[in-house]
Amino acid sequence: MLVTEPPLSTESLEGTIQLHVLDDAFFFVNQNGQSLRMSFDGMIAQGESNWEPPKDEFRSYEIYGILGIIQGILEKFLVVITRVQLLGRIFGHPIYVIEQVACLSFDTKKACAKLDLKTKSLRNNSSILSNDDDDSSDANSSDDEEEENNHVTKRKSNATPTISASTPTTTTTKRSSSFFSLSSSTVLEPKEDSQRQSASSSPSPTARRSSTLMARFRLSLGSKNKTDDDHDNRKPVVGSTPALTRSKSLKTTSSSDSSINNNSTQDLFAALTLNENIALDERLVKQVTELFSRSMFIYSPDYDITNSFQRSFDDPTLKTKKNMPLWKQVDKRFWWNEYISREFQLRDLNDWILPVMQGTMQIEPCEIEGRQFDFILISRRSRERAGMRYQRRGVNEQGQVANFVETEQIIIFNRDEEPHVASFVQTRGSIPIFWSQSPYSLHPIPTLDRDEEENDLAFKRHFTEQVRLYGKQIAVNLTELEGREAIVGSEYRRHMEHLADPNIKYVEFDFHRETKGMRFENISRLSTSLRNDLEKFAHFWEAGTDTVYCRQSGVVRTNCMDCLDRTNVVQSAFARIVLNLQLMRFGITEFPDEGIRYYEQFEVIFNHVWANNGDMISRMYAGTSALKGDFTRTGKRNITGMMNDASNSLARMYLNTVKDFWRQATIDYVLGYHKIEIFRHVPKSTLMSAEPGVERRMVKIRMDAIEVSSDIVIEDDERKIAGWTLLSPNEPQKRRAKKFEEKVVLLTEAALYICSYNYNLEKVVQFKRIPLDTITSVQVGEYILSSTTPVSRDINQNYGFLLFYDPNRELTRLNTGSIRNQSLNDLNIPSTLTMTNHSHASSSSSSSSSSKSSNSDESDDNDSVIETKMKKDNKKDEQEQRTFLAFKGVRYNVLGELSDEEIKSVREQIMDITNQIASVCGRENDPQFLIQKPVISLEQAEDTDGIFKKMGLKIKKAIWI
Repeated sequence: MLVTEPPLSTESLEGTIQLHVLDDAFFFVNQNGQSLRMSFDGMIAQGESNWEPPKDEFRSYEIYGILGIIQGILEKFLVVITRVQLLGRIFGHPIYVIEQVACLSFDTKKACAKLDLKTKSLRNNSSILSNDDDDSSDANSSDDEEEENNHVTKRKSNATPTISASTPTTTTTKRSSSFFSLSSSTVLEPKEDSQRQSASSSPSPTARRSSTLMARFRLSLGSKNKTDDDHDNRKPVVGSTPALTRSKSLKTTSSSDSSINNNSTQDLFAALTLNENIALDERLVKQVTELFSRSMFIYSPDYDITNSFQRSFDDPTLKTKKNMPLWKQVDKRFWWNEYISREFQLRDLNDWILPVMQGTMQIEPCEIEGRQFDFILISRRSRERAGMRYQRRGVNEQGQVANFVETEQIIIFNRDEEPHVASFVQTRGSIPIFWSQSPYSLHPIPTLDRDEEENDLAFKRHFTEQVRLYGKQIAVNLTELEGREAIVGSEYRRHMEHLADPNIKYVEFDFHRETKGMRFENISRLSTSLRNDLEKFAHFWEAGTDTVYCRQSGVVRTNCMDCLDRTNVVQSAFARIVLNLQLMRFGITEFPDEGIRYYEQFEVIFNHVWANNGDMISRMYAGTSALKGDFTRTGKRNITGMMNDASNSLARMYLNTVKDFWRQATIDYVLGYHKIEIFRHVPKSTLMSAEPGVERRMVKIRMDAIEVSSDIVIEDDERKIAGWTLLSPNEPQKRRAKKFEEKVVLLTEAALYICSYNYNLEKVVQFKRIPLDTITSVQVGEYILSSTTPVSRDINQNYGFLLFYDPNRELTRLNTGSIRNQSLNDLNIPSTLTMTNHSHASSSSSSSSSSKSSNSDESDDNDSVIETKMKKDNKKDEQEQRTFLAFKGVRYNVLGELSDEEIKSVREQIMDITNQIASVCGRENDPQFLIQKPVISLEQAEDTDGIFKKMGLKIKKAIWI
């Protein structure tokens, strides 16, 4: 018999979907009776009409939409909305904010466990997110994940999920709801037994969180915990990406002791890889759940909220929007789940695609002098160059800036039984040049990046697009005219003068200097000075469906350093001027000189709406509420507000240095800018998460370095045959060193050139010329610098060679001008290219050849151990005394941005290079010249990896992953 529980909310919400979890599929039925079947084997298709649930066992839940599908390392996950809150309605269309989501495995037991946990959390009122505490979402997410693991473990022996038919506690949260219909065809366990088991096994929240950290630490050490059996029995989901393990090598068998030892090492390697993949999948689920569960994403099931009223009216393709699917109407700049919903788009499943937008909206019914109207403020945060505060600054190559937000202030009223809409749009965005800041400081000094040509091009692209989208621009710069902020602000002014676009008016207003001593009334000087410009720009006013009285012809683009606190205060001042003009023109107010200040009740609403807007945008970008919010709310600055600002500043620094790396990686992954490999990269990040497109940029940088070096060092009577960039210890006669330098290696018909290249100055600092006839042999093999991670142990990605030669005819030349002006520490790509250093550092570290690898495994002492062991084991004293240079291949495509056709493994690269050297030397068939032997074998790397290094790495993994 089907057991149906009463709903947790009596309010009916549009867009609800009934989710049936079957043995082999998810089955969805919407309010229009349309159905969708999503099989666990990857098939997605429209369901049959008048579908009825099967009579055998199934479970049913109510959700509010499907965000999309995310691909983990081991399995896929379906992201569904499980809790929403109604913000209000625009012309009868509901607008919701997402409060909770669930990432469901394509597995019946796991999916039901996740949804049951959400239901339990709701009934206990423990899953309601607090808007006042940013860490609450993290705690809830972490607790949910741990409790889910325990929940699955307890019920593992049951063939069918168990549910008791108790009446749930009804929620009293106003205008809020979650999935509430839960049903099952059978009840296997008595209610009393189920309660006894739950009471005896439920740990306290504190104990649960503590056990979670210890479980992660034990797992990182290779120990089993109580959930290991679940991990061991985890079956890969059909159609998902296989684990990146060397499973093929585990199938080899041998009776010899050496073979047994080899298999033990490979088994450990496979176990480490599996444990890391499981941990990363769990981290992915946690981060995606947190991203969408912080009340920062809004949507409407039947109304486009991504386009402004003027853009919707002017766009000819939207004239027939009633016949267009919702996802084809939206402005893609603000459609955040487009990438993860692509499988639905490819199948034209229009009724199941729900565009969501990161942003905020507040709808307030108001009344002035007996005239009623709706006051609405909506901010749309762009997904282009989206991210966290210190992770994304400035501009990218396409001219897209960080923290770009379009804010629209809307008035809706009726006159003569006809609806009227008036809107005014403003924008904010980071200063459109290449710049960055370190996250490890409360007030970091900005750093200017890239060369003049790249900055000019990106700057021009940005404003060309802004003029195309919004018309004329007033660029208001609120940064300090002196001090650290002037580093970027002065460049902004200089580029604006160089652009000299007549459609752009540039205005500087040193906010901190003008308001020093809490004189915030001085902001009116800025707004008053631009009053005539605002009146010329006008606003959009539409009556009915086809009558437009006026259009907005330009926007004010405001920025400070973060485009948060100062920007929001100033934007509210501009909005106030326009609102006064609108209300006077509409005949709502009768005191144009006084403005809205004459109507105290409405002014309070206006101030609070704008303050809430600033808080939410700040939480999206910096992780805390906006500073100077007290002035926005009350029009006054006080000591309490200053104390709150100090607290928020410290909280921002904590978030910038601890959590934002993961949040940035999650945003980039959800938006399709990076593949799942970005999550392996996060623990290796130091200053900033890898930029989208960084690997293609690195390819170009390396090609340019080869060309520049060729022009400088190759003699006129020689012809270049090939060129590469390879990692090499910065100390002679060393296989290991504290630092590795990426050098340019050039091959000609007569010599081999090894160049130390400054990637920042694009100059050769020094080079060696080694005649080919002095090269005596080349030793090729695995080049393992660390045995602590699966990637660093992968022979295919850790390969290199030793070049033995007679040094008597070696030629070394130095560019003393470059050395005088630049430290030799700047030779490497990671030290000089701020916007790309972390990707390359990850690349090098992942292949165990980091240019900045200052870990203990790359010390001189360890190198001496290797040298001594190699002499003892191989008895090659004579060969070891000869002069050599060590080279290690650079691992490409660390983040998965390049296609398989564009890359080769490190091993393939090194074999091609050494074969080419042997061929030019005329000794390709000489076995004494090209010798296959490890540079540093895996066994040697394991011997030199000390216990403290291994322990430190495991603790780091337990904390980070």
